[in-house]
Amino acid sequence: MSEHSQEQEDTNSPDYWMRNEGLTPYEVMLRSAPPDYLTNIEENICEFPPKYPVYYFFYGTLTTPAILKNTIDLPEEPKMRKAKVIGYALAKWGDYPALIDGDSGQDVHGYAYIVQTKEEAEKLASYETTAYMEAPCLIYFDDDEEPVEVPGKTFVYAGDAQALLEKRFDRKLWLRQTAGKLV
Repeated sequence: MSEHSQEQEDTNSPDYWMRNEGLTPYEVMLRSAPPDYLTNIEENICEFPPKYPVYYFFYGTLTTPAILKNTIDLPEEPKMRKAKVIGYALAKWGDYPALIDGDSGQDVHGYAYIVQTKEEAEKLASYETTAYMEAPCLIYFDDDEEPVEVPGKTFVYAGDAQALLEKRFDRKLWLRQTAGKLV
């Protein structure tokens, strides 16, 4: 290239950056995007649920009203609504179901209940153990009552879902349960 053509080369062109800097077209596009491109979301897809009361989605043993009643010390059996969450799947963790990420259209059916207080939520977390962690979700109801959908919470498997599916030792969960200490 002559000295004259080097001066005229547009350093802002995608071709220049791919040729001279070895960037991929995607990297070039990201360089030209505004600084807040990846964090500037126009609207929330799923709002975080209010603190309390808040609906919790259950898919395993807590779908049994008597177990839920005893777990959070209710005076009578709770009124639960048939519900589902979308984008999740169930796997087995020993004898127990574990909610894991699923395909975008996949759904898991269960029941939802309005947890009234932080104390009730803490009792649920204790019941679920460190094998599960609380997560926000969007709950869709399978009945004719209102509301038809609400932001809520559920408990998802806290370990390595792939290890769970492959039925192999889950080091991630083991570390979480033992806090990295030998027991």
